[in-house]
Amino acid sequence: MAPSPPLLLLLLVLTGLGLAAAQPEGPFPPFQQQRSTNAADAAALRAVFQQWGLAAAAGAPEEDPCQKRVWLQSFATNASIDCGCDAANGECRITHLNVTGFWNISVIPPALFNLTELVSLDLSNNNLSGSIPPEVSNLSKLETWHFNNNKLSGPFPNESSRLGSLQSLWMFDNYIEGLLPEFIANFTNLTDLRIYGMKLRGPIPKNFSNLINLEKLDLRSNNLSGSIQQLLPYRSSRYLYVGENNFSGQLPSEIVQSSLAFENLTLLNCLGMKECNRTSYTNPITSFAVNCGGKQKTYQDSLPITFSDDTSNLGAAGIHVDTDKQWVVSHVGSDPVVSESPGIVNTNQGFLGVDMPELYQTARTSRSALSYYVVGLSNGKYTVQLFFAEIVIDSQLNHGPGRRLFNIDIQDQNIKTDFDITKEAGGFRRPMNITYEVTVDNPVLKIHLYWNGRGTCCIPYEGAYGPLVSAIRVFRPKNPNNIPPPTPPRSARPDNKRRGVVVGIAALCIAMAVISSSVAYLWWKWVSLVKHPNA
Repeated sequence: MAPSPPLLLLLLVLTGLGLAAAQPEGPFPPFQQQRSTNAADAAALRAVFQQWGLAAAAGAPEEDPCQKRVWLQSFATNASIDCGCDAANGECRITHLNVTGFWNISVIPPALFNLTELVSLDLSNNNLSGSIPPEVSNLSKLETWHFNNNKLSGPFPNESSRLGSLQSLWMFDNYIEGLLPEFIANFTNLTDLRIYGMKLRGPIPKNFSNLINLEKLDLRSNNLSGSIQQLLPYRSSRYLYVGENNFSGQLPSEIVQSSLAFENLTLLNCLGMKECNRTSYTNPITSFAVNCGGKQKTYQDSLPITFSDDTSNLGAAGIHVDTDKQWVVSHVGSDPVVSESPGIVNTNQGFLGVDMPELYQTARTSRSALSYYVVGLSNGKYTVQLFFAEIVIDSQLNHGPGRRLFNIDIQDQNIKTDFDITKEAGGFRRPMNITYEVTVDNPVLKIHLYWNGRGTCCIPYEGAYGPLVSAIRVFRPKNPNNIPPPTPPRSARPDNKRRGVVVGIAALCIAMAVISSSVAYLWWKWVSLVKHPNA
């Protein structure tokens, strides 16, 4: 008997639903599965991966790159692309290329510049060397260009002036040299410019004032010079970093009065100036010790040695003056892409076979600069002993070979460049000390540790870079067994002369508001001043 019309209709509906359910599932709707990568882009990408030794990860030649997109991705390495596809003809062009964290990648393949539709190119944290090829001009659609943390050298090629669409340019931690290129001023869409830790020299070009959209400008650790006034057009920037250069001059009083961070840094700069050091002491000190990032510790030897407490949270930029007015610590180091930290790290792991092991379990660190000022030392020769142990970056873990590199100056004399604690100590979490003989002929001894833009930035986490120190000790080398005399107890009456000097220094420096050519570090954070003027 033939089925009734209603029953036939029901059978047809159920059959249709069954066929639909039987269709294979996938990440793309059926019409998207027909899309394919432009042949020239696919060939260029495979040539690039072949030269970088990533051919095995790039897939078989017949595999479509814009379908695969991600080849290698871990905590510290990334090899991936993104594509933009034409809905009309189904052709996809490679628009984003990220290859980061590969220490075996040392050359820039010519085929890279055949990817002419790129809007984002990130080749940071590799081992690229040599000069930037002039063919970079082929990538005229780039909006993001990150080549930081490599070994590129030579000047900026003039051909890169054609990258007029750039919004973010990161070129720090390379060996780029020469004058700061004027053509960067033509990149009027720039919001983020970071070209620090290199060998750029000369003044900031006047036409840089065209960069009206800049939110972050980082020029620190170069050899730039000229008047500090040339930085005034960048007051609208949220972050402005210009430390470790040779700028000179005076900032307008309205900026000094509005910026607590600048006021503090002016104070610290003045601590090293001769005008602040013309004071004699009736009770000068001859020793100093501080447990950087840790609580007060006293060790008994021939004489007791007391390492002062140094646990104050200094924020993004700040200073702490010891209660006995014997020493000052300053920290300068905000990173616009990393949340703020207290600047103190610690470990529960013990240190065996070493004197005073607790000192190595804590450390003070900074993403830019740390300075310790010992106030009131009597004139003469001293031994400065610095204690280190790398307790953050373990280069043996799977997330890649991290490197913490920084410089050390004592009394404005460089004693270590690209100092690597792990390398010097022979491994992770291994304690070490360095000593340096210094002559003090004024009441202030300055110990300055600062990041120079080199090393890794993000291993094992974002912001793991910059100087780190576990403890500092200063003593007269002629004492028996090199043991310093005991630090005056906390209950003792503070030296009123020293108290007056520190307060006097603050008043003098705030009044002067002078930035000399020997500025140790200058950091401005304009958020409160510009973005929140009524805060």
